[in-house]
This record gives sequence, structure tokens and C-alpha cells, in this order.
Amino acid sequence: MSLGAKLLNLGTRMSGMKKKYSLPEDQFIEEVRKMNRSRGFYMPEDRKAVYQKHEVMGHEVLIVQKQEKLSERAILYFFGGGMMIGPDKGDVDVIVKLVNRTGCDVWFPMYPLCTDHCITEAYEMAYECYRQLIERYGAGNVSTCGFSSGGALAIGIAAYNNTMKEKLPMPRHIIAVSPGEVPWNDEERAIMQKNNPKDMMVDYAFMEKVERYERHGQDDVPEFMIHISKGDLTGVDHIHFVYSTDEVLYGAKQNFISACVKYGVKYTVRERTGMIHCYAMLPYFKESKKDFEELAAILAE
Repeated sequence: MSLGAKLLNLGTRMSGMKKKYSLPEDQFIEEVRKMNRSRGFYMPEDRKAVYQKHEVMGHEVLIVQKQEKLSERAILYFFGGGMMIGPDKGDVDVIVKLVNRTGCDVWFPMYPLCTDHCITEAYEMAYECYRQLIERYGAGNVSTCGFSSGGALAIGIAAYNNTMKEKLPMPRHIIAVSPGEVPWNDEERAIMQKNNPKDMMVDYAFMEKVERYERHGQDDVPEFMIHISKGDLTGVDHIHFVYSTDEVLYGAKQNFISACVKYGVKYTVRERTGMIHCYAMLPYFKESKKDFEELAAILAE
């Protein structure tokens, strides 16, 4: 393990984020709201890229392009945070790297969070972004990419598409870094619980309560939005997964693989031991830089 990876691991442990995930529900929500006051939509003022503010269903979208003219292809990029925590400014830095490495334009939606909304609203907004991207860039020219709950959304868009009477073309590529879901079988729960002491960021306690947040008082939420690996992936070509073998959400890996096998979807799994949750989208140390470049190369194809 590189020195950079060790330092990031140490910093994450010292941040106290894992303890926040294990707080009682009322305290957790209060802590999340505090965090979100300094998070959310951010319009950079630098000249590293061309930035635009867009609005979809009343929610902001940051569009990042290398130049004013549209590229041939685009990426719909989803932040993580358990459907509860908004993005920070560092996410934009990573998006600029993606734009430069892939030659694609990137849409970064501020989808509604489950602190105040049902997860169905997040899917509706995300899918409308995808529809508009298909309209602008054409079939086969839009990929989905995300990390953690955003990785789940990157897959979930395909499952959501399969519930529509008039389906859109499926994503060109799907990149899912550390995608998770509410566990729904004993094997998944066992791996998550086993990895809990090793995970430096996410606590298994969050996995036991996140469904209540996602439902936000609604009983008629489609099952695949809660348990993403139960979604219909018919028509998807290839999903690229990335995991740390030491993270809690690694427990979901086999369910996703089984779903790919069931629906005839090609899949690739990149995994490393000892890495932080979503390490590949933190391209600042040796291991993450390598894997990030590999993912960017796929999105550039």
C-alpha cells in the first residue's frame, strides 16, 4: 500500500465520519443537516473548464465541458453520500479530471436527498437528466457513472428505464464505484458486518436504518430503488464495478454479479485490499490514480 493511501486512511479514521453514521437516527439527521449547509451546488470560478448551471425539475445541475461546443458524448455523474449527504467542492475537481481524460461533457445533478424527499423523487430527477442527455447527444452516447449511493443510481437508471413503457436507449457505459444497497439476504448482511471493523468511513449501523430514510414515509417505493440488485437489467451491455475488499458495501458485490448473470450483462470487477470506501474517485495517490485512469479510459471509448 502506498504512503498516500495510508495517510488518507489515517485521516479518514481521525475524521470521525464513521461515528456519525452510527449515531441514533435523530442525531444523525441533525448532523447531516449541519454538513449539508456547506455542501451542494457549487459554481467554480476558475478557467479549468467551461461551467454552466442548468435546472431539471427544480433542482440544479452543474454542466462541465472542455469547450463551449458540445462534445460527441456525455457522462451523467452521481455523487454518493447514502442518499443523505450532498457533494462537496472536491467532487468538481474530479469531474474536471474526467472531462479532460475522457473528452466527454459531464452533467452533475443535485438530485433531491432523502433528508427531505423520498428516493423516488431522486430517481425521477436523475432519469429526466438522462432523458435530456439522450436528446442532446443521441443514443449510445451517454454513460452513467457514480460512487457509493451514486454508483447505485448509475445502475438504477437502467433498472428504472426498464419500468417505462417507452424506454430510452441504455447507457453506453455504466461505472459503479462502491455501489451499495439496503441488504436483503443473509450473505450480504454477513459480509457487511464482517467488514464493519475494517471500514474506515461507513458503519453497518447506517445500513440498518437507511431504508427508512429512503422511503421517507412512503410504502409504495419500487423494490429495486431500495435493493438495486433486484432491478431488471435487461438490455444493459456492461457494468464496471470497483470495490475495496475492506468496505462494508463490498457485501453487495455478489448480489450485483448475480444480477448481471441473470440478465446476461457483461461485468468487470476491480477490487483492492485496504482501500478507503470509493477510493477510485479520489485520484490523489498511487492506487487510486491507476484505477481512475482505467475507468476514464473506458468512458473515453
